[in-house]
Amino acid sequence: MNVIYYCYGSAHSSIIAAHIHLGHLPSDRVPSTTEILSLSDFDTGQEMFIGSLFFKGIDEKGRRIYTMGMGSEPDIVKETFLSMIEVAGGDRRQYLFFSALPHINHVAKFGGTLSRRYGIVWPGRQIAVWGIRQSYRELVQFVRHCREILDKSPHASFKKRENDVK
Repeated sequence: MNVIYYCYGSAHSSIIAAHIHLGHLPSDRVPSTTEILSLSDFDTGQEMFIGSLFFKGIDEKGRRIYTMGMGSEPDIVKETFLSMIEVAGGDRRQYLFFSALPHINHVAKFGGTLSRRYGIVWPGRQIAVWGIRQSYRELVQFVRHCREILDKSPHASFKKRENDVK
C-alpha cells in the first residue's frame, strides 16, 4: 500500500501529516516551533514540483508514505498520476490519497502562501508554523482517522472505493 498525503504545494499540511504518521512528530502534544522548523522538508515545496511524488518513509506496517502537492486541481493531478501508474503496469488500487489541506486553519494557509507563492519566506514561515501549531490537534486526529482506514483491512487498496479520503 502506498499512502499519499496531499495539499496544495507539498510544503505544509501534507508534510506535517506524513511526519505525524511516521512518528517523526508527536501525537500526544503540540510540537514546538523548533521541532516543526527542524523538518528538512517543511515549507520547501515549489510550484514547479506540483504533481511530483515525494517519498517520506515506511511506516511500521510496511506502507510507503509520500507527499504530493496538487495545486488547485487535485482531481486532475490525481487522475493523471493514477493513469500513469496503470500505463506503467501498476495497480491504481495500491495508492490511497488523503487530503491534508482541510485540516489546517486559514492562518497556516496564509503563512504558506506568503512564504511559497510570494517569496516572503521568514514571516510567512513563522505565520505558517503558528497556524500549524493551532491546527495540530486536528491534524493528529486526521492522521489517526487515516490510519484507522488503512488498518481496517490489510488489503484496503483492493476494496472498490474512491481513492481519496478527506
